[in-house]
Amino acid sequence: MRVVWAGSFDPGFSRNTKLARLMSISGIQVVVIRQDVWVADRIGLATRLNWRVALGALYKYPLLLIRLLGAARPDAYLVSYPGWFDVAIVRIAASIKRRPLVFDPFLSLHDTVISDRQLHDHRSMVARLTKAVDKWSLRWPDLIVADTRPHLELFEELAGGLRQDGVVIPVGADDEVFVPRRDLEVEPASVLFYGTLVPLQGVATIVEAAALLEPHGIHTTIIGDGQDRPILDDAIKRTGVRLDLSGLVPLDELPSRIASSSVCLGVFGDSEKAGRVVPHKLYEALAMGRPIVTRDGPGIRSLFSEGEVIMVPPADPVALAAAIRALVDDTEHRERVAAAGHSAYQQRFHERRLAELLVGAFESVTN
Repeated sequence: MRVVWAGSFDPGFSRNTKLARLMSISGIQVVVIRQDVWVADRIGLATRLNWRVALGALYKYPLLLIRLLGAARPDAYLVSYPGWFDVAIVRIAASIKRRPLVFDPFLSLHDTVISDRQLHDHRSMVARLTKAVDKWSLRWPDLIVADTRPHLELFEELAGGLRQDGVVIPVGADDEVFVPRRDLEVEPASVLFYGTLVPLQGVATIVEAAALLEPHGIHTTIIGDGQDRPILDDAIKRTGVRLDLSGLVPLDELPSRIASSSVCLGVFGDSEKAGRVVPHKLYEALAMGRPIVTRDGPGIRSLFSEGEVIMVPPADPVALAAAIRALVDDTEHRERVAAAGHSAYQQRFHERRLAELLVGAFESVTN
């Protein structure tokens, strides 16, 4: 199978690196036709108009279309994050060449800018524009790919209906990096959180839970930076808890941090988006055989069952602290949960399985 991966996609973005790996594993022949159109911060660009960037798009997108039309006819076209504007151009080429277009948006622009990060009021012009961009970018492709079933349902709602049933391909983990480390000992009573500090993470909830755990000798490490760093700092000051804090760390440092932690943490925000996502770090912990606690919600329940991960109510530091204590205080229970999660990962979310799902997605629109 030959796929043209087209648009302004960010090749270093985690979802896109995963797509590249899955296509490589599957033996899919990939032809990349990429045009640098936007600035690095696509979400920030949606909150403030940059005339230089907008004017640049007026000549860069026609160049992209010319390149697409000049390339050999593939079996399918792929557009990925952040391809909301790319879809219109690639749709033209796909229609002329009479080949299907697959779009993996990863997230909704409107949901991220307005609902989750609350960068603009829901009645604002930006809110109306981002919703319109979502609608048409989701309506034009022949197939939509999402990382969870609730995300797929959101995409269908925003589009007012999809051309055909979408496909769920979870984000998974890098199976060459995140593997069990039997050579490292688990540090007793250690809790690890890492990730970009955005609202869906629920960092205040994590800090408040850490404060409840501190008197019991349970220590929490937080790795990350981002929009909600002031909220993190304020929660630490308010609770007086002592944490091990650091900014973002290189990818090659994460496996040893995960392997040596008693418990790993997911997301705990109370937004609808937080309830739909199942982040990379959850799969990474399970791939390494470590237990994880995350917020309950439709996203996690669409992919995991009780006992494979520990689920707690969103924005509830008391429930989070209690779940962590139960794992830390009972080694057999903790390792039983870890083993169940690791088994689930190997059976349903290993890259071999995700590669099969991706091939199936392309075949569903090419056969």
